[in-house]
Amino acid sequence: MFNPFLIGKKIYLRAPEGGDEEIKALSENHPDPRESLFNAFPSTLEYHRDHLKRLNNDDKTIIFTICTKEPDKPIGITAFFRLDWVSKAAIYYIAIAEARNWSQGYGKEVTQLMVSYAFETLNLNRIQLHVAAENERAIQVYRSIGFIEEGTLREAMFHRGKYCDFYVMGLLKRDWEKQNKE
Repeated sequence: MFNPFLIGKKIYLRAPEGGDEEIKALSENHPDPRESLFNAFPSTLEYHRDHLKRLNNDDKTIIFTICTKEPDKPIGITAFFRLDWVSKAAIYYIAIAEARNWSQGYGKEVTQLMVSYAFETLNLNRIQLHVAAENERAIQVYRSIGFIEEGTLREAMFHRGKYCDFYVMGLLKRDWEKQNKE
């Protein structure tokens, strides 16, 4: 493991390093993850290099590169955006680049690590996310961790010739603590 910050069973999270713009670009350009992220425009490695630098210097963002332990390699990006230190809230983001790394339990493990970090280390009170209503696999993972659907953003995005709904899902610290005691 190279410079691990949060360590799970199969993955670890570390600060982005030089070269991680490649996995970030793959996470947002490759047709597989782009399908669930709803990205409509291509982006360059230079853009992702600069973007990672800006995010690393933004006090309202905490970003990690997701790496597998065996083999030790980056597979995606996860982050908290729009950190609000007064309201103790953040927006959660995850992108695993290639479909071959999906359905391996990585997304759930990353989300569990991030939620634990948010509530136990950062002392956040609320985490929220947006997820396409059609992304049943992700919704199932989020529900299993304790996120609940708090609302629907009707026809929020245009994708594949139609408008799609998105769920706003949220998790409060007290609900997560209660769930983990049971």
